[in-house]
Amino acid sequence: MRKRAARLLGAAIAVAGLLAAAPSTGAAEFSPAAGPAPAAPAAKSAPAGAVARYEGREINLAEGWQGAHTCVVHTRQDIRCHSDAADADAALGYRRAADPLVRRAASPRAAVAVPACAGGWLCLYEHANGQGRRLIFNDEYWHNLYDYGFQNQTSSWRNTQSRGDSGGLRMSDTQQQIWLGAPGYVSYIGIYNDKAYMVHG
Repeated sequence: MRKRAARLLGAAIAVAGLLAAAPSTGAAEFSPAAGPAPAAPAAKSAPAGAVARYEGREINLAEGWQGAHTCVVHTRQDIRCHSDAADADAALGYRRAADPLVRRAASPRAAVAVPACAGGWLCLYEHANGQGRRLIFNDEYWHNLYDYGFQNQTSSWRNTQSRGDSGGLRMSDTQQQIWLGAPGYVSYIGIYNDKAYMVHG
């Protein structure tokens, strides 16, 4: 009996020695006295939303427009917002007297109803008939309107890009896409009202 106990004790000591000499695998270790090893800090992710310049400061459009009326997406890194439509039109070189849709209008009343959109751009309007806030693009890729604080808010749009340069909208509920040829204007998008979540310039 004593010999068997001595053999078991010797085997336990040998196993303990092997464990102590074993190389570290790099895995986190646990000590009952010290508690679990602390988790590595999570990497900081970039804030969601498009950052624009407005009145000398930066604003995140996904968090609100802070009083801006028109925002122009020159590139994803160069977005400029304006407090009113006239300022944005002046910055883009828009002249109403030279607007071909205004010049072709059947009556003065019809001309007044044409919403401003500078040549070479795609304009989205918050309300029907080109009213409300305005978001302007001309890039040839899909933009997520959530980033611009404009998801499910488009009611009308105008495309003044070169002939054949269609703009597109993708709907959040059905993923259906609709297209607007250039030049073109839709004063109300009907069943797609307030459903667009992506735009292709």
